[in-house]
Amino acid sequence: MPVFGGEGKSLGTAIPIEDPAKSRVFYGQLAFGDIRYYSFNMEKGERITLGLTVPVEQGNQDFTPGLILIGPGLENEGQPPERLEVPEGYGAKVLSYNLPESPVYEGFTPSTFYSLSRLDMEAPESGTYYVAVSAVQGTGVAREEDSLQEENVQERKISGEGNYGVVLGYRETFTLKEWITIPLGQIKVYRWEGQSWLLIFTPLALTLAAGFMAIYLKREAVAGLSLASISGTLAGLFFLGTGASYIFQMLLSLNKSSYSPEIFITLILILASTGLGVAAIALSLKDKRYGTGSIRKRLYFFTLGIAGLLLWAGLLIGPILAFEAALLPGNVKNKV
Repeated sequence: MPVFGGEGKSLGTAIPIEDPAKSRVFYGQLAFGDIRYYSFNMEKGERITLGLTVPVEQGNQDFTPGLILIGPGLENEGQPPERLEVPEGYGAKVLSYNLPESPVYEGFTPSTFYSLSRLDMEAPESGTYYVAVSAVQGTGVAREEDSLQEENVQERKISGEGNYGVVLGYRETFTLKEWITIPLGQIKVYRWEGQSWLLIFTPLALTLAAGFMAIYLKREAVAGLSLASISGTLAGLFFLGTGASYIFQMLLSLNKSSYSPEIFITLILILASTGLGVAAIALSLKDKRYGTGSIRKRLYFFTLGIAGLLLWAGLLIGPILAFEAALLPGNVKNKV
């Protein structure tokens, strides 16, 4: 679950995290010399899972920030930056880092990123723990090479500023609101990767343009359709546009990374969005009388709208149009 925003420039203003066992990625940006803090409460023996990711382009430009776990009962490991705030009686564990040869492909967004470091351990004591992301030059960490951790401490040069993602938690749970708003989070992830608004929305825009062109060429036939059918057709175009966006983002991501089984997750999302789009358009154009009292087709469009929300199709607009197609009264006609 992607999460954006927050300050966290000191321990006192650390970004609080509720339910640290819940799997989430906290996205942010660091300028050279910055440290960002997050806080969460743990009981002794509870599982702590952490990770740090950066966009591919920024990783290739040597933006490799450090990840530090601060907490009670921890032994000091590595060389933290001098500016790091550590409460009295706490230890600071500087995680080892490694820029992999190949980025990680994530199938649900889809996207790619470098995974710099990972940690999976039990909390040694109960209390408040802090996670610090550091872009301070000279942060000493033990670097992993060839799957072996070297004991010597190295200094790193961190390039300029960049984006990062703190991975926290292991339990995949979502509220209904979190689930249906994931498409908005996907757009934010693409922006986090460095994509422009134009690049993100080009597949959807081209799909809509092709659909509007087809409607224009068949305007005489479209003029006889009800507004319910028009709404259903537009819902179908947004569903198809989502499928096109998934295809585009998958190809863009695979161009940066190697093959991953998570490709099949993306393919399922593509098939789902495309199938919903074809179904919505077929139902809308099959019978010009649709919208004049067909209860069965209204139920079909309610189902398509719900499926679109649950399968992240249509960028929320598609499902809304599908619900509109189901609700428009039969006496409302298209006057185009």
